[in-house]
Amino acid sequence: MKKATIIAIVATITSIMFAGVNLTWGNTYESSDDGVVANPSFGVWFDVNDQTSIGWENGVKVSLAGPGSSDFRLGYDGGTSLGVNWNWWESTGTGWGTSLGTSLDFGLTDYAASCSDGTSVDLAACTLASESWDTGGDQGAWSITINLGFGF
Repeated sequence: MKKATIIAIVATITSIMFAGVNLTWGNTYESSDDGVVANPSFGVWFDVNDQTSIGWENGVKVSLAGPGSSDFRLGYDGGTSLGVNWNWWESTGTGWGTSLGTSLDFGLTDYAASCSDGTSVDLAACTLASESWDTGGDQGAWSITINLGFGF
Protein backbone atom coordinates (compact mmCIF):
# COMPACT_ATOMS: atom_id res chain seq x y z
CA MET A 1 0.00 0.00 0.00
CA LYS A 2 2.85 2.39 0.79
CA LYS A 3 4.41 1.77 -2.64
CA ALA A 4 1.14 2.52 -4.39
CA THR A 5 0.81 5.78 -2.45
CA ILE A 6 4.38 6.81 -3.26
CA ILE A 7 3.91 5.97 -6.94
CA ALA A 8 0.68 8.01 -7.04
CA ILE A 9 2.39 11.00 -5.37
CA VAL A 10 5.40 10.85 -7.70
CA ALA A 11 3.16 10.52 -10.78
CA THR A 12 1.08 13.51 -9.70
CA ILE A 13 4.10 15.70 -8.97
CA THR A 14 5.87 14.83 -12.23
CA SER A 15 2.72 15.45 -14.27
CA ILE A 16 2.51 18.96 -12.79
CA MET A 17 6.27 19.55 -13.15
CA PHE A 18 6.21 18.84 -16.87
CA ALA A 19 2.84 20.45 -17.54
CA GLY A 20 2.44 23.64 -19.48
CA VAL A 21 2.66 26.60 -17.12
CA ASN A 22 1.00 29.96 -17.73
CA LEU A 23 1.52 33.06 -15.59
CA THR A 24 -1.08 35.83 -15.77
CA TRP A 25 -0.95 39.43 -14.64
CA GLY A 26 -3.61 42.10 -14.97
CA ASN A 27 -6.46 44.02 -13.37
CA THR A 28 -9.74 42.80 -11.91
CA TYR A 29 -12.79 45.03 -11.89
CA GLU A 30 -15.46 43.79 -9.50
CA SER A 31 -18.81 44.87 -8.12
CA SER A 32 -18.95 46.10 -4.53
CA ASP A 33 -21.14 48.22 -2.26
CA ASP A 34 -19.13 51.28 -3.40
CA GLY A 35 -19.64 50.59 -7.11
CA VAL A 36 -16.91 49.06 -9.25
CA VAL A 37 -13.52 48.46 -7.59
CA ALA A 38 -10.25 47.77 -9.45
CA ASN A 39 -7.67 45.39 -7.94
CA PRO A 40 -4.43 43.91 -9.27
CA SER A 41 -4.58 40.27 -10.35
CA PHE A 42 -1.91 37.58 -10.55
CA GLY A 43 -2.35 33.95 -11.49
CA VAL A 44 -0.52 30.75 -12.26
CA TRP A 45 -2.03 27.91 -14.29
CA PHE A 46 -0.90 24.32 -14.87
CA ASP A 47 -2.15 22.35 -17.87
CA VAL A 48 -3.46 18.95 -16.84
CA ASN A 49 -4.06 18.04 -20.50
CA ASP A 50 -5.01 19.85 -23.73
CA GLN A 51 -8.52 20.58 -22.44
CA THR A 52 -8.11 21.16 -18.67
CA SER A 53 -6.07 23.52 -16.47
CA ILE A 54 -5.85 24.01 -12.72
CA GLY A 55 -4.61 27.23 -11.21
CA TRP A 56 -4.84 30.23 -8.94
CA GLU A 57 -6.29 33.51 -10.17
CA ASN A 58 -8.14 35.47 -7.49
CA GLY A 59 -8.82 32.05 -5.94
CA VAL A 60 -8.49 28.40 -6.92
CA LYS A 61 -9.86 27.75 -10.41
CA VAL A 62 -10.42 24.82 -12.76
CA SER A 63 -10.60 25.71 -16.45
CA LEU A 64 -12.15 23.55 -19.19
CA ALA A 65 -11.59 24.32 -22.87
CA GLY A 66 -14.54 25.73 -24.76
CA PRO A 67 -15.15 26.72 -28.37
CA GLY A 68 -12.59 28.93 -30.11
CA SER A 69 -10.13 30.42 -27.64
CA SER A 70 -12.58 30.36 -24.74
CA ASP A 71 -12.49 28.48 -21.44
CA PHE A 72 -15.19 27.72 -18.89
CA ARG A 73 -14.01 28.33 -15.31
CA LEU A 74 -15.17 27.03 -11.95
CA GLY A 75 -13.63 28.84 -8.99
CA TYR A 76 -13.44 28.77 -5.21
CA ASP A 77 -12.31 31.64 -2.99
CA GLY A 78 -14.47 31.46 0.11
CA GLY A 79 -17.49 31.03 -2.18
CA THR A 80 -17.89 29.39 -5.57
CA SER A 81 -17.88 31.16 -8.91
CA LEU A 82 -18.61 30.26 -12.52
CA GLY A 83 -17.09 32.11 -15.43
CA VAL A 84 -15.70 32.22 -18.91
CA ASN A 85 -12.31 33.33 -20.25
CA TRP A 86 -11.55 34.38 -23.80
CA ASN A 87 -8.01 34.93 -25.12
CA TRP A 88 -8.51 37.48 -27.88
CA TRP A 89 -4.84 37.49 -28.89
CA GLU A 90 -2.25 34.70 -28.70
CA SER A 91 1.31 34.67 -30.04
CA THR A 92 2.45 32.06 -32.50
CA GLY A 93 5.71 30.17 -32.64
CA THR A 94 7.74 28.16 -30.15
CA GLY A 95 9.14 28.99 -26.73
CA TRP A 96 7.33 31.57 -24.63
CA GLY A 97 3.69 32.03 -25.51
CA THR A 98 2.07 35.38 -24.88
CA SER A 99 -1.65 36.07 -24.66
CA LEU A 100 -4.11 38.85 -23.91
CA GLY A 101 -7.43 37.79 -22.49
CA THR A 102 -10.54 38.75 -20.60
CA SER A 103 -12.46 36.69 -18.06
CA LEU A 104 -15.89 37.22 -16.57
CA ASP A 105 -16.77 35.45 -13.30
CA PHE A 106 -20.10 35.37 -11.41
CA GLY A 107 -20.46 34.49 -7.72
CA LEU A 108 -22.67 31.43 -7.26
CA THR A 109 -22.73 31.25 -3.45
CA ASP A 110 -22.42 33.64 -0.55
CA TYR A 111 -19.62 33.35 1.94
CA ALA A 112 -19.62 34.73 5.44
CA ALA A 113 -18.05 38.02 6.42
CA SER A 114 -15.13 37.84 8.85
CA CYS A 115 -12.30 39.73 10.47
CA SER A 116 -8.90 39.34 8.84
CA ASP A 117 -7.90 36.91 11.62
CA GLY A 118 -10.96 34.76 10.84
CA THR A 119 -12.17 34.66 14.45
CA SER A 120 -15.27 36.83 14.30
CA VAL A 121 -18.12 37.72 11.98
CA ASP A 122 -19.15 40.80 13.96
CA LEU A 123 -18.15 44.19 12.53
CA ALA A 124 -18.05 45.74 16.02
CA ALA A 125 -15.66 43.04 17.24
CA CYS A 126 -13.37 43.66 14.24
CA THR A 127 -13.44 47.40 14.91
CA LEU A 128 -12.63 46.93 18.59
CA ALA A 129 -9.81 44.53 17.74
CA SER A 130 -8.46 46.92 15.05
CA GLU A 131 -8.78 44.16 12.48
CA SER A 132 -9.63 44.71 8.85
CA TRP A 133 -13.14 43.70 7.81
CA ASP A 134 -13.88 41.37 4.90
CA THR A 135 -17.49 41.87 3.84
CA GLY A 136 -17.71 38.42 2.31
CA GLY A 137 -18.91 37.51 -1.15
CA ASP A 138 -22.34 38.07 -2.53
CA GLN A 139 -24.24 35.64 -4.65
CA GLY A 140 -24.54 37.22 -8.09
CA ALA A 141 -21.47 39.46 -7.66
CA TRP A 142 -19.37 39.71 -10.81
CA SER A 143 -15.78 40.44 -11.75
CA ILE A 144 -14.06 41.17 -15.05
CA THR A 145 -10.34 40.46 -15.31
CA ILE A 146 -8.10 41.66 -18.13
CA ASN A 147 -4.88 39.62 -18.23
CA LEU A 148 -1.53 39.49 -19.94
CA GLY A 149 -0.33 35.87 -19.96
CA PHE A 150 3.11 34.29 -20.38
CA GLY A 151 3.28 30.56 -20.88
CA PHE A 152 5.71 27.81 -21.72
